[in-house]
Amino acid sequence: MLLMLFGLADRGIEVPPSAQAADLPWLYPASGQLTVPGSGALVGQSPAMPAACTNCYITKIVPDLVYMNDPLPLDNPNGATANYNNDTNDNVWLHHMVLLDLCTGSAPIFASGNERSVFQLPTGYGYYSGPGCSWIVSYHLHNQNPSPRNVALKLLITYETTAQTRVTPIWLDMKGIQSGSEYVAPLGYSDSHTGETGFAPDYAMPVQGRIVAMGGHVHDYGISVSAYNNRLGEWICTSKGGYGFGSRFLPTGGPDTPGHPAAATTETLNPAYHEPGGSPDNKYHIQSMTPCDLYSRNSVVCLNDVIRLHTQYNNADQFPIADAMGIMTMYVANTSTNPPGVPDADNDGIFDGCDSGDSDLDGFSDRVEFPVGTDSSRKCASNSLDDAWPADVNNDKFSDISDIVQIGSSFGKAVPPAPARRNIAPDPLDGFVDITDITKI
Repeated sequence: MLLMLFGLADRGIEVPPSAQAADLPWLYPASGQLTVPGSGALVGQSPAMPAACTNCYITKIVPDLVYMNDPLPLDNPNGATANYNNDTNDNVWLHHMVLLDLCTGSAPIFASGNERSVFQLPTGYGYYSGPGCSWIVSYHLHNQNPSPRNVALKLLITYETTAQTRVTPIWLDMKGIQSGSEYVAPLGYSDSHTGETGFAPDYAMPVQGRIVAMGGHVHDYGISVSAYNNRLGEWICTSKGGYGFGSRFLPTGGPDTPGHPAAATTETLNPAYHEPGGSPDNKYHIQSMTPCDLYSRNSVVCLNDVIRLHTQYNNADQFPIADAMGIMTMYVANTSTNPPGVPDADNDGIFDGCDSGDSDLDGFSDRVEFPVGTDSSRKCASNSLDDAWPADVNNDKFSDISDIVQIGSSFGKAVPPAPARRNIAPDPLDGFVDITDITKI
């Protein structure tokens, strides 16, 4: 459902060293099974269950739906992955699962669908699971086979026991999780967004910090889901659906503008996503979502930033899609955790990436220095590798023609692909290397 891959393309946060990781399977039910009726669905929610680990830092979650005590144990042994699995008699599959943490007011911390996308944080970051915490998992399972199938939900949890920089999950949902997350996508092309009538309001950020991982989810016929930061006037991420070659669910026909790609992506067929039968064959369902490429400027979120979610579908079916979804989740290192996960050079309670003050009095605000990658607490480099003063691009303790030459080598380019170190003006930054950067030297 959600692809959580990290993308810290440039500096801004000091990453703590990683500790030895441990893997732990977490099952629901812990014993027994869930029975999905033949040619039917099973929708439910678990009772509160002990978290996979406590006083630990979760860094990776690999989801699965596995057979457990199935009536056909030779075909479907305990622990075998349950999916369409090409032309077998399986045909039981995971519509979605959502993991909720009771220690954070039942906030969702992870979700996945039949594509089994993996939650993965960058090295040095973790989701903290505190002492005595409990989890709830909600689920929606389907069975295309006329006979009942017995399964269990499985999460393979990777965690650290030594301290990592903590992240806070921020759930973004076209309808809102309290409204079930599903909406109706009409026939043909549609571009819906939060803030429209019938959808959730735009989201006001409850924390300030840096997004270190983010991913998205759509259903069949979904092209993409995108998040837009109104303060920056910039797209944070566009995550596109991936479909097996030849899939009738692969949608095209978007406007091909930022945040609105013209088509989903085509990839090699994974037979596990082939649903046999049907006319035409309903094979090659959505298999993946593209990762979010996060860089220093678009990953900064400030308190009460307004985030708008856009979701594109191009529904080639004969009927509206009654269970369309558009969801993204951010994982944010922020000032609200203990200890804070992002710098605050002047200790005024404002994350450097959002602070218009100049803590080191070097002529550049903290909100410029953070995405540039310089130290907001020092105004002069101590060596050639010490990025302290934005105007001293080569860190030789002078701001002169050599720095202009470095900036000029990226003149006229956006950031990225140009290095963030060369976009030092205006304030706030514009994500473009041009004459304003040169005149700031």
